[in-house]
Amino acid sequence: MARHKTLIAPRTTAPRTAVIAALGAATLLGGCADRDKFPSLARRPAEDAYRTAQATPPAPPAPAIMSEGMAKRLADLTAQARNAHSAFEGGRASATRAVSAARGAAKGTENWSVASLAVAQLESARARAGLPLADLDRLETEAGNRAVDGSDADLKAVREARGEVEALVASETAVIDSLLSQLAG
Repeated sequence: MARHKTLIAPRTTAPRTAVIAALGAATLLGGCADRDKFPSLARRPAEDAYRTAQATPPAPPAPAIMSEGMAKRLADLTAQARNAHSAFEGGRASATRAVSAARGAAKGTENWSVASLAVAQLESARARAGLPLADLDRLETEAGNRAVDGSDADLKAVREARGEVEALVASETAVIDSLLSQLAG
């Protein structure tokens, strides 16, 4: 096979220089255009009117209205928590007496076992008081989604009910923790 040598013509800079010179001349001549044919950029009277105009005030928000059935659901959930709290309070005195009787007793003794059982019953009542929190979590999420598009009355009501139930559970937890620390030591 024969190899062919390709002849490449040397590049010249003349065409490139001519293009650059033509673009430069066009740019310079553009600056010499007649300025009377272009509109002024000064502020016009109509623009001043827009600047001083008063915006119409927004419409007052619609009154917050809870969705249908929300009040009943919240009342049912808080009643469930209150009933469980009543059961907790009913067992609190006997659990306190049992823990006091078991003070200083070794683990596994009769007094210690009775006290442990009494505290476990209180923990069970606390768990029943905490059950409505799962439903309140779900309702709070749904109400939060609705509040983005409209009224937040549901969200406020759910948060209020949730706060009440959480306060009950927190007070029960404090009692149980106190009894357990007495029983342990």
